[in-house]
Amino acid sequence: MTLRYHHTLPRLNQAGFSLLEIMVVVVIIGIILSLATLSIGTATDDGVDEHSRRFEGLLELALEEASIQGRELGLRFYQHNYEFSARVAAVDKDNLPIWIWEPLDSDQLLKPRNLGEDITLGLELDGNQVVLEYERDTKEPYTPQIFIFSSGDIFPAFMLRVRPSFNSNGITLTVNEMGEVETSRDEF
Repeated sequence: MTLRYHHTLPRLNQAGFSLLEIMVVVVIIGIILSLATLSIGTATDDGVDEHSRRFEGLLELALEEASIQGRELGLRFYQHNYEFSARVAAVDKDNLPIWIWEPLDSDQLLKPRNLGEDITLGLELDGNQVVLEYERDTKEPYTPQIFIFSSGDIFPAFMLRVRPSFNSNGITLTVNEMGEVETSRDEF
């Protein structure tokens, strides 16, 4: 008769949490935080703050891209959307080289942004209110309203108002020639 001895290590009491328990706690905390955020809301529940912050970030990105890539960019506003464009080389009908502005429709970051019918934009250039078109007119040559130069400058300085379509309260972004943005909440 052969005796076999199995040598096992003594089992220590495990003190701690399993990965599953930690994940359940994280999910519960996430649900509680999202419910708290939804119940508290933001300063405005109409998306004006979000669209204003997004525009400010995209403008900063466009300034950096223009400087790094050494190309001129443009910006055009409509009643409920805006789009960036780039100055590109082309040829005219006589086969002569020319520069044209081409909207960045397929760019991943600077693609056109539609804010929806619930958000309205207002633009002021040189102290004058600009009447914004509803959408891009494809029959007319494309020209940006704002130019973003490869030097990092913007021309002209402008004020952009972002507000709910049926409310006069909103956010004004004042942008100077160096691309610095000052944000203020309006009440008209």
